[in-house]
Amino acid sequence: MRVSVTIPESIYSQLYSHLYPGDGLEAVALALCGRLAHGDDQKLLFHKLIPIPYHDCEIRNESRVTWKTTLLQPLLIEASKKNLSIVKAHSHPGGFNSFSQTDNTSDSELFESVFGWIDSKDIHASMIMLPDGELFGRYINHEMNFYPIDRITVVGDDIKFWPTYINKSNSEEFNLRTEQLFGPKTMHMLKNLKVGVVGCSGTGSPTIEQLARLGVGHLVLVDPDHIEEKNLNRILNSKMTDALAKEKKVDVIKGAIDRMGLKTNALSISKNLYDDIDAIKEIASCDIVFGCVDSVDGRHLLNLISSFYLIPYFDLGVKLLSDGRGGIDKIVGSVHYIKPGGGSLMSRGVYSSEDLRAASIFRAQRDNYNSLKESGYIVDVNVDSPAVISINMSVSAFGVNEFLARLHPFRSELNKEFDITRLSISDGYTMHESDETVDPFFEKYVGRGDMNPFLNLPELKP
Repeated sequence: MRVSVTIPESIYSQLYSHLYPGDGLEAVALALCGRLAHGDDQKLLFHKLIPIPYHDCEIRNESRVTWKTTLLQPLLIEASKKNLSIVKAHSHPGGFNSFSQTDNTSDSELFESVFGWIDSKDIHASMIMLPDGELFGRYINHEMNFYPIDRITVVGDDIKFWPTYINKSNSEEFNLRTEQLFGPKTMHMLKNLKVGVVGCSGTGSPTIEQLARLGVGHLVLVDPDHIEEKNLNRILNSKMTDALAKEKKVDVIKGAIDRMGLKTNALSISKNLYDDIDAIKEIASCDIVFGCVDSVDGRHLLNLISSFYLIPYFDLGVKLLSDGRGGIDKIVGSVHYIKPGGGSLMSRGVYSSEDLRAASIFRAQRDNYNSLKESGYIVDVNVDSPAVISINMSVSAFGVNEFLARLHPFRSELNKEFDITRLSISDGYTMHESDETVDPFFEKYVGRGDMNPFLNLPELKP
């Protein structure tokens, strides 16, 4: 079983401030965490932080902290009611990078109480933060066995992973150019990432090509459609024979990745995410997600997955505006970086609630859509936007470079200034902007993880 912990940057900042107030003494906090359970993958997702007040600590010195366990009871009630896990985090101001015998005794007593109260075999965890902010930890199963956490991730303007694994499965010559630019640490990080790409046509196809050749270790490709002749102008590695045979887009692209021989594992899922919860969970198990879809409801679903499962989400969009005379007036593209707990595509005006309602009706009630549109009850839905490979590749390159910048900050400005990147190919400019807003609709689901109904969408059925 692979177990990871993910923390949104906003909670991580609160945690660091509480555990290291500047007095050199140990401190402790608790967290309620949502979960992802998918195959061999288990994720604990920070949903709510509860700092233990310093005055409620019975002992608090440079090497030990104890606290009143009566503070745990309301958390146990909430965790049991909402099917959440409990994570304990404390500091080691002296920099000791392991669990002490005192920690072992304390954790055993604490989690015996947790498992005694919560009637579930789901895992819980204990973590230690070092003075530089690095985290390490272990999870505890219902048999009170302790095992190391495989990865801890902080998702924010920058994306941080602990530990950075060393995996030299590819040749040194293949690694060389990427290592020269980004260094071996980032190269090894890429090899251990699982990246989902939803939408494998216009912007999705070149995005997948770049990710594979950058050495990303595992790609999850989602698209329900087959190759058509009209797609051949923009899907890399597609052929006329694929269109004639109506080959699935994801299968054609996976075949191309396999033929590269670069040790990138690709999983192809030829389904609409709305039709398959297992497919959604496969995306939820990813470290990073790229959204390369045109539909409003598709974007909304990916934004929900990002919030529930604390996944950095890169949304790529292309728009060609008609001049009304059979030509094109504007060619524009955008890259939105969505971090859980911040702004959303809806709050940024990419779509409205009315757009979402119309798109949902178009998807689920296609027969009723035209009559509702004619009656003025819904707005029109743009279902097919013409594009060509050079435009899509331009936007895709911006999206992949944005992803790399979050892993390995290389720009002269801080990453928080690049939440949105807009480019106009017709007018020859690019611009970027920050988004410091918080979308209250998505915020309440940050780190919520698995729940019933799934993603709080009753229409999603197992």
